[in-house]
Amino acid sequence: MKREIDRMLTLFRTETKLLSFLLSSIRRHNAASIVSLTFILFFAGRGITEAHLPMPFLRGGYTAYSVPVAKPMGIGIKPIGKLYGLANLKQTLTHIGGKIGFQAKRTESNQNLEEVLRAFKTVLSGNDIDTAQLLHACRAHLALMKSGGASLRLVAKDLESNLLKAEKPFKKLPKQGKTLYSLLESERHSGIHKEGNELENESAAMGLLWIRRSLSFQMDLFESSLVSQNGKHPGVAAIDAYERHLSPYHGWMLQKVFPLSLSAMPKRSAFIAAFGGTDEPVNPAHEEEIVRKLKALISTWRPIIKRWREDFESLNLEDTRPA
Repeated sequence: MKREIDRMLTLFRTETKLLSFLLSSIRRHNAASIVSLTFILFFAGRGITEAHLPMPFLRGGYTAYSVPVAKPMGIGIKPIGKLYGLANLKQTLTHIGGKIGFQAKRTESNQNLEEVLRAFKTVLSGNDIDTAQLLHACRAHLALMKSGGASLRLVAKDLESNLLKAEKPFKKLPKQGKTLYSLLESERHSGIHKEGNELENESAAMGLLWIRRSLSFQMDLFESSLVSQNGKHPGVAAIDAYERHLSPYHGWMLQKVFPLSLSAMPKRSAFIAAFGGTDEPVNPAHEEEIVRKLKALISTWRPIIKRWREDFESLNLEDTRPA
């Protein structure tokens, strides 16, 4: 009895310190991200029969996740049912990532990759980015991410959230936003953003900023791990790409949590198979076709992303605040 009381007191003190830390972090970082992680950690230590969790992504993207728990469990205890304790945070994030459901069929992946390549080839019109074509291409890319397996589901959900932010103002004033530059300029002149380059969270600029960062991350990941058989393991490549393209804009908490989910990336053959619409290793000819399309997609993305960044920088919209 005494041991059980001591154990409960220790757990209470640990959670109290954690709560104090998280609450103080809310004042410095993105509140929604901190609260979401709080739910994960605290439900892991209690007998909650079902938890509805808002999960943070790159910035602004969220999904709901219902977690069944068999019985109370303390921090550091072995996993019970579907949820894991603090000592098993990596497994928790991996499990949650695998449970965010999409209805797209895996057999569509190879067709989706071809559609994404065709769509992005129409985005640049001379030296300008055609907004309608960019949004269409991002929609096609969303379908590819949804059909690409569990490792890409968090990326897909984030893309979907930020794409909605970009589409809403464009649909209201399509003529004023014919090019990316004109869309961003029109929104800036509306006074929606704060002084300097602090963007309104629900603006098209904010959504497009994070879509660009996400595509830069993916471009680096694909180039360093998938297009060459001797490339890095996707998990290693993902973390390297994260450090270059996303980590500088993440707050302390996301910098600790996000790499854990990236480290669960499957090996190259599984990634290639996912893009080929199967769970089984693909034959050499099919792999060569997928790699050829990925190389072409990377080459297509590069000048688009360059111009995308230039448009943001020329309008002083490069919001570098941590998420």
